[in-house]
Amino acid sequence: MIIALSTWNDRIAPVFDVAVHLLLVEVDEGEVNNQRIEQLPKESTLGKAIKIQSLGVTTLICGAVSKEAKSFLDMYGINVTAFISGNVHKILQLLLSDNFNEADFAMPGCQKQKRNKKGVLLCRKKRKVNP
Repeated sequence: MIIALSTWNDRIAPVFDVAVHLLLVEVDEGEVNNQRIEQLPKESTLGKAIKIQSLGVTTLICGAVSKEAKSFLDMYGINVTAFISGNVHKILQLLLSDNFNEADFAMPGCQKQKRNKKGVLLCRKKRKVNP
C-alpha cells in the first residue's frame, strides 16, 4: 500500500489544489518499506490526480480539496482523507499504529466532520451563535 501526504514544511499542505510536494510512504504489513518526496505538477488538478495514480497511491491525506480535484482523484480510485492539518510525521505515526482519528486533526474551522451519502468527508464550519 502506498500512502501519500500532501506536504508543506513538514505539515499537511493547507490546500491540495496548490500543493507541490507529496510524501510517499510505502507500507507493508504496518511497516514502512520506503519514504520519498515527489513533486506534483503545478498546472492542473487533473495533472495532480494522474501523477498520484501513476505513483501507485491508494490513499491521500490532504488539507482542503476542491470538488474538481476530489472528482479527479475519485475517478482514479484514490481514497482521499481531506480537511486534515498538522505535522506530517505525527499523522504518519498514528496512521501506521491504527490510532489516527480524523477529528483530532481537522482543519481549523472544521468543528465537525461527517461523510455524505457517497462517503466523501465534508467539513462543517462552526456556526456563530448570536446571544
